[in-house]
Amino acid sequence: MKIFQSGINTLHIADSRLREHTNLKSFRDIPLDRIIPYLVDSAYRRLGIKSEDISKFLDFCKETSKKNGGFKVGILEAHGKYFFGKWCYQDGFVPKSVQKWIDEYDEVYDLLLLQVCNPKYAKPVIRKPIAVVPTNNVGHLLNSDIGIEHLVVIPNKGALHFNSDMINRLPQYNLLEYLQSYIPSA
Repeated sequence: MKIFQSGINTLHIADSRLREHTNLKSFRDIPLDRIIPYLVDSAYRRLGIKSEDISKFLDFCKETSKKNGGFKVGILEAHGKYFFGKWCYQDGFVPKSVQKWIDEYDEVYDLLLLQVCNPKYAKPVIRKPIAVVPTNNVGHLLNSDIGIEHLVVIPNKGALHFNSDMINRLPQYNLLEYLQSYIPSA
């Protein structure tokens, strides 16, 4: 696992995913410090958020979390799978629990973006930060606009399905109108 800082975003990326990105022909001659902002931006694009709308989305998250001051975003990017019935991500030989990663960074970040395939629709326990959780396969960097589904989890309030219409309607989006019950499964 490698950890990179890009503005308010901290990218936690599995070695295998980093190798996949840097081995792409279009990235081979580009220094890593220029690839990282692109990978962070692609995490938002996979949610259907265009580059020009990222600040609108982050403002929505800040307002929803009632966070004043510094706002930190943690992004986990890795291949996801199920191992002994638990949602895990691949980093090295031993699968690691997505829930344990969330627990470790629950007090560190104000927003968690999970870019880890979740084919069995696990609903992790989120205690403090807002989290964007995939409900199926995340997809590849190059097909970032295919129909990937995510939930925005707001601790102690519920969750809502995340879609591009929501982004287009920010900041006047009525969160409470779409909030659903969220019962963790992990």
